[in-house]
Amino acid sequence: MSSTEDIEKRIKNVDIVIDSERNKKVFSNILQAFEKSKAKEFAPTGPNIWRIILKSPLPNIAAAAVIILAVSFFITHQEPSKQEQPNIVEVTKSPVEMMTSISLERAFRRGGIEAVENQCEQALKLLGTRTDGLSSQELLSEFNGS
Repeated sequence: MSSTEDIEKRIKNVDIVIDSERNKKVFSNILQAFEKSKAKEFAPTGPNIWRIILKSPLPNIAAAAVIILAVSFFITHQEPSKQEQPNIVEVTKSPVEMMTSISLERAFRRGGIEAVENQCEQALKLLGTRTDGLSSQELLSEFNGS
């Protein structure tokens, strides 16, 4: 027996009861489903402008450029104290400022004992030579407290 013959036999054997109450119930269910489908708003079927924009390569390149700029700005401006400072030669105005312990320490860090000696010689040049004054050894012993 083929499937079509089987279907025909089953349809012939089915008792279909038709009454007005069942028809009203089915019709009301159909109307409710129709009202629900009307209430739903469907998305427009036209092309989505954002999808079109984001599929092109230009916005991706622009977004990458913005990210790179933001990261480089963050790196260069984060904690400027940790950035390498350029060597700035300090110009001191008086020999007393040149002979302070901070100034001598900075000179030593820049160039060792030779830089300290050079700074002392510059201070002596600014003061000039005084035969009746203190010698450089006496001056250094005054600063050292001995």
